[in-house]
Amino acid sequence: MQLIVILLLLAAGLAGGFLAPPALMPFITGAFIILCGALLVLLWRVAISAHDRFDRAKWDQANKTMTDFMQVLIDIMPNPAFFKDTEGRYRGTNPAFEKLLGKAKSELIGKTIGDVAPQEIVDKHQEHDQTLLAQPGHQVYEAPLKAWDGEHHVIFIKTTYQLPDGKVAGIIGILKDITQRLRSEEELEQLRRFSDSTAQTMTEGLVLTDADGKFTFVNPAAARMLGHTPTEMIEQPVVSFVPKDQHTIVRQADEKRLKGISNRYELAFLHRDGTRRTFLVSGGPRIQGAQFGGTMAVLTDITERKQMEEEIRSLSLHDELTSLYNRRGFMTLADHVLKTANRLKKVIALIYLDVDNLKKINDSGGHKMGDRALVEVAFILRKGFRETDIIGRLGGDEFAVLAMEATAMNVDALSQRLRDRLDLFNTRSSAEAGFQLSVSTGVATREPDQAEAVEEMLSRADLLMYEQKRAKKIAEPGKQSGPSK
Repeated sequence: MQLIVILLLLAAGLAGGFLAPPALMPFITGAFIILCGALLVLLWRVAISAHDRFDRAKWDQANKTMTDFMQVLIDIMPNPAFFKDTEGRYRGTNPAFEKLLGKAKSELIGKTIGDVAPQEIVDKHQEHDQTLLAQPGHQVYEAPLKAWDGEHHVIFIKTTYQLPDGKVAGIIGILKDITQRLRSEEELEQLRRFSDSTAQTMTEGLVLTDADGKFTFVNPAAARMLGHTPTEMIEQPVVSFVPKDQHTIVRQADEKRLKGISNRYELAFLHRDGTRRTFLVSGGPRIQGAQFGGTMAVLTDITERKQMEEEIRSLSLHDELTSLYNRRGFMTLADHVLKTANRLKKVIALIYLDVDNLKKINDSGGHKMGDRALVEVAFILRKGFRETDIIGRLGGDEFAVLAMEATAMNVDALSQRLRDRLDLFNTRSSAEAGFQLSVSTGVATREPDQAEAVEEMLSRADLLMYEQKRAKKIAEPGKQSGPSK
């Protein structure tokens, strides 16, 4: 800055040279132009230097974030673990590693293996590290390790890692102590497979966000789960990958992070193909100094589990053979419909029906034919009644339909609708099926001012159905009245 001031004063002095004799004007003008050019060059260099400092500060912050992330990553590992820079100095260690060596973190950070281990094992480890840094990747080898309680036999799993600016930053090491184990070839192969998968990628998604809710780190597993690459997600807001109906969940989780609370919750994300994927999010706050710095979270894809739970929940309310509601499902929904009818002042009708001669169908064609007869009855009921009516198979050959109307219920019309569908089946399909269908029905209605429960309506309809079935048996030649089934 002092040099700039001097140049400006000189330029001003030269400018004053305009008052000098005309013979000196060309020299003064030339000197003035040269000084101005020098000043511009100097200003340009100052600007470039400031930009370089800003750019370096940005990368330094990104590198520090990665270092913090590496420390968090090894802290959650059960095995001894460390990471070191390209000069071999330890940058981070976890409690398990410190316990194995019998040294505090302060005795390890900034030191090399030569500072903390006997010379006879140092050369081997440094040779492996130099080879790995020359050809970045991962390696597995077995070597002795001098610990506070004696010599251990350890499998070292090492891999290089990069900083955000693309430079190889150093080596991550994971130790597997096999001192007390028999090292069979099969066991060693399993350990190698474990080390390969651990070194190359995590199976769980791992993400970091900043205080503004933007992704600052996304591991390949997390990006792959959503059909993206890490580059496509970094610097993007979390909510841009979350359906709008889930934004409240994200906001509530962020509020807990601000209070220093870690928690687990389910959150739906949008896959690149537009489908929803459900994740179990296990997250906690990241602190930078004394300020909230964002979130670190592990994502576990539980979409298939949720779908399976939904299927199980569906099976618990539906009959497996006919896909109608089972008794539990029918009673649950029927109770809801009755409450709605009370509120809306509507009439309710419950049709209870029993398939005639199902035992005869089973005896003539086996249970497979009997099952088909039940499926056909279910199909007829679905076609003969509205989607809003509740249709269920209550067990065996017993079915029920619950219908709600705003006006007086025409019971005969409901029963006739069912008989017409049965007649249509017997005319068109009975020859191919090998049986004819017939049902006995009983209908119980409930007016809006009545307080009858579903069980009571079923009981009334069952009695009426039994009377109809008994009348059919009496009407058949050579048949004696008796049980309905």
